[in-house]
Amino acid sequence: MHRIIDWNELWKAIHVSSPERTRKDRDPAAIWDKRAAAYQRITRDENAATERDLSFLEVRPEDTVLDMGAGTGRLAVPLASRVAHVTALDPSGGMLGILRERMERAGRRNYSCIQMRWEDVEIGRDIASHDVVIAAFSLGFYDLGAALAKLGRAARRAVYLFWHAGEWRDPEEMMLYRAVFGEDGALQKGYPDYIYPVNILHDAGIYAHVRIYHAFWESFYESVDDAVQNWVTMHHPDLQDFSPVTEFFSRVLRPDASGRLVHSAVRPTAVIWWTKE
Repeated sequence: MHRIIDWNELWKAIHVSSPERTRKDRDPAAIWDKRAAAYQRITRDENAATERDLSFLEVRPEDTVLDMGAGTGRLAVPLASRVAHVTALDPSGGMLGILRERMERAGRRNYSCIQMRWEDVEIGRDIASHDVVIAAFSLGFYDLGAALAKLGRAARRAVYLFWHAGEWRDPEEMMLYRAVFGEDGALQKGYPDYIYPVNILHDAGIYAHVRIYHAFWESFYESVDDAVQNWVTMHHPDLQDFSPVTEFFSRVLRPDASGRLVHSAVRPTAVIWWTKE
C-alpha cells in the first residue's frame, strides 16, 4: 500500500525539534536519577490508576513479564504478585533503586532489574524474550519504529503500550506549562500522541488493538509549597520565578478527608496492544 505519510520520520522530525527531548536521548539516567524521588512522590498513591491499567493486561500466573521503562515500579511491583517473574528495565539507577525498595517492602523476590537504555539492548544477549512486554508512558525515543520493533521481538505472546491521546496534559495543566515555558516551550515538553505509534505499527504490518479511556490521576501533597517544589523538581529545576506554579496549585489543590491536599486530573489515554501469531 502506498504511504503518503511516513509516520516514523514525522515522529523523528518532531522529536528533534525539542532540545529537552534530545537531551534525554543522550543521557536519560542523568535526568531521571534527579527526578526519581519526585516521580515516586506523584505516583505512589495511584492505586486506582494502577489497578485500572493492570486490568487491561492479559497475564497468567506462569508468565514472565518485561516492563520496559519500569521507573519506580508502579506496574512492576503489583505485577510481581500476579506472574512468575517480572523484569524491570530502566536507564535510571535512581528509579530502579526505589523499585527495589518497593519490591522488598512487598516481599517480592521474583523480579530482576536491568539498568540500560532500551536503544542499547540486544534481545538474546542483554535480555531474554518474555511472554508479555509492557511499555507504559515510556516511548520517548527518537526512532520509535525501531523501539516498537524491538518490543515485538522481546515478546512471545503480547505487547501492551500505554500512551496519551490528544494533548499530553489537561487544559488547566497546559495553561501552567505555557505560563512557565511559553507557547513554543510548552509544545516541546510533550510527545506526539497515540496515533503515531498506531500508524507506525500499521506501516510495519501490525494492526494493533486500541482502546481510549479517560484516566483519572491523583497526586497528594502536604502543602502548596510541597506541590510546587515537587513540580519544579520534575519539570524545571532551574526555575527562578515560582509564582505561576504557586498560583496553579493554590487554585487546583483540594483537601481530602485526611487533611492532605490532592491534585486530580483526567487525561485521555490509549492502551495499544497486539498479540503474536
